[in-house]
Amino acid sequence: MTEEQKQKLEAQLWKIANELRGKMGADEFRDYILGFIFYKYLSEKQYLFANKLLETENVKDYALVTDKDDLEAIKEETLEKLGYFLAPHELFGALTEKGNIKIDEEDEDATDNFILEDLQSILNAIEQSTMGNESEDDFNKLFEDIDLASTKLGRSPAARNTLIAKVLAHLDAVDFRLDEIESDVLGDAYEYLIAQFASGAGKKAGEFYTPSQVSKILSKIVTLGKGQIKNAYDPACGSGSLLLRIGRETKVGEFFGQELNRTTYNLCRMNMILHDVHFSRFDIKQEDTLEEPQHEGMEFEAIVANPPFSAQWKGKDNPLNETDDRFSQYGALPPSSKADFAFVQHIIHQLADNGTGAIVLPHGVLFRGGAEGIIREYIIKEQNYLDAVIGLPPNIFYGTSIPACILVFKKCRKHDDDILFIDASADFEKDGNKNKLTDDNVTKIIEAYTKRESVDKYAYTAPLSEIAENDYNLNILRYVDTSEEEEQIDLDALAGKLIKFEDAKVKVDESISNFCQILNIPEPAGTNLYLLRLFKKGCMQKLFSQEIRFTDDKGKPFPEWKEKKLGDVLTIGSGRDYKHLADGDVPVYGTGGYMTSVNEWLYDGESVCIGRKGTIDQPRFLTGKFWTVDTLFFTHSFKSAIPKFIYYVFLSIDWQKYNEASGVPSLSKKTIEQIKTMMPHPDEQKKIADFLSAIDDKIALISEELDKAKTFKKGLLQQMFV
Repeated sequence: MTEEQKQKLEAQLWKIANELRGKMGADEFRDYILGFIFYKYLSEKQYLFANKLLETENVKDYALVTDKDDLEAIKEETLEKLGYFLAPHELFGALTEKGNIKIDEEDEDATDNFILEDLQSILNAIEQSTMGNESEDDFNKLFEDIDLASTKLGRSPAARNTLIAKVLAHLDAVDFRLDEIESDVLGDAYEYLIAQFASGAGKKAGEFYTPSQVSKILSKIVTLGKGQIKNAYDPACGSGSLLLRIGRETKVGEFFGQELNRTTYNLCRMNMILHDVHFSRFDIKQEDTLEEPQHEGMEFEAIVANPPFSAQWKGKDNPLNETDDRFSQYGALPPSSKADFAFVQHIIHQLADNGTGAIVLPHGVLFRGGAEGIIREYIIKEQNYLDAVIGLPPNIFYGTSIPACILVFKKCRKHDDDILFIDASADFEKDGNKNKLTDDNVTKIIEAYTKRESVDKYAYTAPLSEIAENDYNLNILRYVDTSEEEEQIDLDALAGKLIKFEDAKVKVDESISNFCQILNIPEPAGTNLYLLRLFKKGCMQKLFSQEIRFTDDKGKPFPEWKEKKLGDVLTIGSGRDYKHLADGDVPVYGTGGYMTSVNEWLYDGESVCIGRKGTIDQPRFLTGKFWTVDTLFFTHSFKSAIPKFIYYVFLSIDWQKYNEASGVPSLSKKTIEQIKTMMPHPDEQKKIADFLSAIDDKIALISEELDKAKTFKKGLLQQMFV
């Protein structure tokens, strides 16, 4: 199967998952769609295996076999090889056919054929077929999270039946091609779905999924230089992605894992089987690893883990922990509010002498004191098991934006007189609202770990004596200096700029003074930014309420203000995607401000922009050529309206009052166009806009002058302490 075909399979499966879930949350629908894909996989494996057995028989299609003796013989062979059994009438295609949904029709009507009970019976039968066999534990209650009676699938049994029948029919149309592709292809598609669900699951995602690039780093480190390993273990295995990743790096004899969450435990077992890991080669248990370890007495050659950051555990509240071999020798128990080092101690306890362990943890484990400081010192000073500390970029994990690190442990270290520090925190690319490690970033980390050499601003091999001098504080910045050389400040040039600021301020003050005399209001003297902003707000209140008014150049009153809809005086334009454009000098704006620059423009002129989605209450005034993304509206084609005046009108509107969404704040063109406002004569609009702009100019000048003054002070200090 080509990469293109693989991506097509992934896209097909995600489309089914995303489009057919209705109003059910993606995280809630996950267990159903992944469970049904797994059922289809088991069915196709059964069908192909049985057909191979039937090659010399008269009936060569397993779906048509009815002879009891033949079925019993096939069942016996299947249980031995596959670990489960499906009868012909229990095959995925047979059930889908009974559901009678035609997916090629535009309107998929409700089906009269009720299949929910059949589906439940089949899922139960799969589990029951394994009873008394070696595979029983691996299939026990495997489908328990598929609740076909849940009202989230539909209010009535008929509605639930129709939805499930549709999903099965769409899945049935997808050719898994198990007879001609590598087993990992469907497994990869399954992992792709798990990742997609994780990206929308928020904080919950951390419970079951580790980003693939982080998995790659961990698996490469624990298998470095090994053509095969006896076993691999993950004490917080989630969906099993970390364990399976090890299998891509080297040949693994057996996989072991433990998971606290029951739903995730089921997902992990399905994931193992879907990746064609034979039931005899994996042992996944469901229980609290720290309180009830299920693989006690075993040692593992490769251990990987991404446990929940700083989770609570019983600690001292469980007296048995004081004498537990995993924790008793360190002189202190990890605090009950932070189980990070408890997982470290568990991993060290189960690590083989020739093994490598790699665990993802929050940065706090590197420098927190108290009991954790005592444990950290013991691991380094007494055991000397810590081999490397790798700092990762922030915001790469689902459910948390805090930066994390990887700690690498070995019991028989080749380099036992130092610890390697790698700072990869700045190496990433943006991926939506998350950060992402690229293949090059991963390669750079692995090369630095392998070579174990100091690299300027990236890696450093710290002697154990240096770490002792730092009181066993492992804060990466103490060892890898990533700071840039400070630019020397030109005091003469800066002093000249400050003089120019004073000149500009005098001119702005003169302009503001003239406006204030016309309006018969006091002038805003001084440089207090808070008071200046308050003064501007007060002026806007009085101007837009018409409590104070400008006169024309002859001193005569302007015409009365008229009520108009915004749609009568301007046109709302929509932003567009810019990713197809080349780099250039035209700025691209989103609701958060400037994003990048491209070679084409969406509009050229004065415009007021307002958020369509997300930040909807921060208008922005733009001039010249620009491009806006689809979350940012822009205005154009003004009729008897001065763009800068419209900007101040937009600033005076309470946009949250017009929010049209219960989740992410949103505005529509229609809503904006229907907003009513009082509009003065264009000449009066210009005077108002010029006055308020002058105040804004003064605020901007003072802000910039303060920044320059701070820089000037910094330059003085540079010269004083050279």
